Amino acid sequence: MFKTLLPWLALGLAGIPSLHAQDVAAPDRIFSAVPFERWLAEGEPTTLRWTVRVSAAELNVHQRLQTRIEIQLDGNELVSRRGHGGFVIMVQFEDSAKRLYQTHGGIDLQDVKDDAGKSNVQYLQEAFVLPGDYRVGVVIFDAKTGDHWAERRTLHVNPLRNDPLPGAWKDLPAVELLHAMEPPDSWYIPSVNSHLQLPVATRRPLRVEVLMNASSSGPSRGLSTGTANNRNLANLLPALKVLSQMEVAGGTLHITLLDISNRRVIFEQDAVRQVDWPRLREALNEADPNKIDAKSLGHRDQNAPYFFQQVRERLSNSGSPAGAAAEPLHVLIVLAAPMTLDSGEKIRVPESEAKKQGPLYFVRYHLLPERAPLGYEPFARTRRGYGGMQPPAGPDEAFDSLQPLLKPLQPRLYDVYTPEQFRKALSSLLDEIARL
Repeated sequence: MFKTLLPWLALGLAGIPSLHAQDVAAPDRIFSAVPFERWLAEGEPTTLRWTVRVSAAELNVHQRLQTRIEIQLDGNELVSRRGHGGFVIMVQFEDSAKRLYQTHGGIDLQDVKDDAGKSNVQYLQEAFVLPGDYRVGVVIFDAKTGDHWAERRTLHVNPLRNDPLPGAWKDLPAVELLHAMEPPDSWYIPSVNSHLQLPVATRRPLRVEVLMNASSSGPSRGLSTGTANNRNLANLLPALKVLSQMEVAGGTLHITLLDISNRRVIFEQDAVRQVDWPRLREALNEADPNKIDAKSLGHRDQNAPYFFQQVRERLSNSGSPAGAAAEPLHVLIVLAAPMTLDSGEKIRVPESEAKKQGPLYFVRYHLLPERAPLGYEPFARTRRGYGGMQPPAGPDEAFDSLQPLLKPLQPRLYDVYTPEQFRKALSSLLDEIARL
């Protein structure tokens, strides 16, 4: 029986210390092919040197609570079973309503290297979860011998305290299992197509524009240009996905991505219901932050006027006063990380033109230090911060030229460092738009 399961395995790379599940299916066919529940119930002592850890759920950049199942195996276990075929790793969540959420992955044992015995191997499974109580079952079995090992854990997920968006998770699945992806898919997570509830009940027709900067932010001490840009996009793309889920009653939502460094629009989508991810993904892959053509590099002093003009065009109400009801009021949300631009002359906006523009909101997403590896907790966190040693400082950001540049247009600025701050900013932004 176990040999027939081998084609279903999502095989990792043996000897690499961190592995992920490669596919997600519900229901998962492998669970019906083995006595999963019986193995969990047996509770026999295990001879396999392994541990299971279920992390507390935390709010992430997608405005979802996310937990992580870490399965750690002694590398010598893999070496001793070299050539056996593979380990099948099965993970199951059970919610309070007895609904099951299942996935599996695997570790190839055919070509395990001797070096694998020098370290532990981590297999990670992540999931979005709603507040509530869950039982988590994990089974590992050797697909050749049928040897199996099982563990069960419990997970309690608390609701957010003083949640500024208490209805955002209405009608979402209790569990959404994630699978490993490479950027930019890992930033956007296209496999999760459930929607947050972000209604905007407007008083008049609106045209809401989201303008995101996808180009490199500029020099950041301690990070290469590409690394800094990737870390920025890891914040900005999830935020863009969240903003795209706004439901503007009596209005429309439009999205634009700019490459300011090369002074071009790389992506546009009108009347957004769901972001066209394949097209956006292609645009991001083509916009390499490490490459700027010589012509663009030689005219960097034009970057600031170009960005300012793009903003003004989207705020313009075709000559009608901002309070006129004859046409939709233009609302602009600029989403960007701090970016350094060559400054030229100070840009001035005539007062007569400023009166014609719609409201401008600037969500400025900053970098934080990357999270420490699982199992590494050098800081004891308390309500007042970190006890003992202080957490490491993040890299010095690029100096931000965007906010001073936008100042003549009187933007409402939201400085964001954490998902919690973005959630508060989003709640405030939705309330302000609803009152226009």
